[in-house]
Amino acid sequence: MRKDGRSSINHTLSNFARRSLIHFVVFSSLWYVFVGSDKASWIIGVPAVLLATALSLMLAPSSQYSISPAGAFRFIPFFLRQSFRGGIDVMRRALSLRQLLNPGLVSYTTFLPEGSARIFFVNTISLLPGTLSAELHGNRVTIHTLDRSLPIWANIQGLEYHVAVLMRISPEKKKSP
Repeated sequence: MRKDGRSSINHTLSNFARRSLIHFVVFSSLWYVFVGSDKASWIIGVPAVLLATALSLMLAPSSQYSISPAGAFRFIPFFLRQSFRGGIDVMRRALSLRQLLNPGLVSYTTFLPEGSARIFFVNTISLLPGTLSAELHGNRVTIHTLDRSLPIWANIQGLEYHVAVLMRISPEKKKSP
């Protein structure tokens, strides 16, 4: 029994070390992107990165889902493409002389489990063309759309699939309403 207890502690410490390293690398990379390669900037950068790492580990609960590197490589282009399309759509509507609005609310039931995967999904919905996540109750998301004739259902279903793959959750197939 003692061996199982040690194994559990070692596993927990290993997970914490892995999370710490990932957070440290992400925050260091962000510092490098924002400040550049000036070595003097790291006088402030190292304490800032360490503080950001510590705070993120203390404030963000440990997720039961891990991010799939392959899922991330699939999600990032999808995310960038949808964000670009969303920006173009808003710009087109803002600059149009005609009113290109047909607003409405859409209700969507997600299969994503409660927690970080679902919250990430709901927050990312707002980057899809013409959408804004308005409310979350359980597994049901209410989405405000600028134009009900947009392929809202297909866009949201595609996003949900990409989030599931990103978080290593088995995606489920749904039929349109």
